[in-house]
Amino acid sequence: MKTLLMATALVITATSAMAQTPGPKSINTGGVAGAYHSTFCPPIPNVLTNAYFQGYSCTPSAGTVENIARVLKSPTNISFVQFDVFAREAAARPEEFKRISVIRTDVACEGLWMVTNNPDLDFGRVLAMSRRIKFVLPPQASGSTASFNYLRSIDPDGLGRTPDSNISYVKDATTVLETVANSTDGSVGFFVQFADPRNTNIKLMVEKKLRVVPVISREILRARVGENTVYQAQTFKLSEGGMFGIGGSAQTVTTSCTPVSLITGSPDAFEDRNGKDDAAELIQRVSSVPRANLLPKDNTIAAILNGATRLSQAALEQAVAGVEAAKKAVENAR
Repeated sequence: MKTLLMATALVITATSAMAQTPGPKSINTGGVAGAYHSTFCPPIPNVLTNAYFQGYSCTPSAGTVENIARVLKSPTNISFVQFDVFAREAAARPEEFKRISVIRTDVACEGLWMVTNNPDLDFGRVLAMSRRIKFVLPPQASGSTASFNYLRSIDPDGLGRTPDSNISYVKDATTVLETVANSTDGSVGFFVQFADPRNTNIKLMVEKKLRVVPVISREILRARVGENTVYQAQTFKLSEGGMFGIGGSAQTVTTSCTPVSLITGSPDAFEDRNGKDDAAELIQRVSSVPRANLLPKDNTIAAILNGATRLSQAALEQAVAGVEAAKKAVENAR
């Protein structure tokens, strides 16, 4: 794992050199074509300006790990983070992360998409046979791979038994889907993405008729950073039918998702009184803004965000029990 972390750091460093240089009032996002930058960031500068935190602007980056580094370097920065990647980094560097405050975790939620062309595979069986399954992931430096490794770390008796030799990396999530769809060995693909039915990868999952394995387990639902849950279980619409009044029925699927979250420097990261007070006021202001004010002006995106529904406690208990029963059945058959 140390080798993987070093490789990730090298790739991120190289990518960062090509990203826009952040200023002291950057709202760090991700790639310019990504949802963080183009969809979720634009409403925030106006919210800040109304509170007299002026001059903030959306700034592209190499992603969550770099966004964390930017806040640690310049605590007046605000950053979008994929929350499970944030959790993984926080567990590895607890002292550093005392300089960071989580502002809110309710902007949106990115789905954990586990796919296969094996119609009989469920998550319980995946956990029980993870040491033999071939997994296909996006690049090693991607947020999706960081998520997969975090899932391995919190469940040593499940995905944690996956050997590195069973994981192959391809250039992007689209290639993950194509590789799994064409596989003959029951390979399992994994990536993390906002569930927009118009997105190429979400469409491709549906078009290839891949089985979406709900990524839900007791270990996943227990994961926390402070008082904030790292994952939620939600039902998402993967096709547009019925969602936008164009006829047909929408295909829905349930899986865990990780919150799109906002972080900034904690008041304790500042030595001067003004810095401490401004940080506290910025956190209070952004955390108290109604979620509706942070949603994109695009009505379609807003409808997608509002259309995802969280599972009830009863439904969660039933899903977890099913996963544990399936895992135990495989283990007892040995």
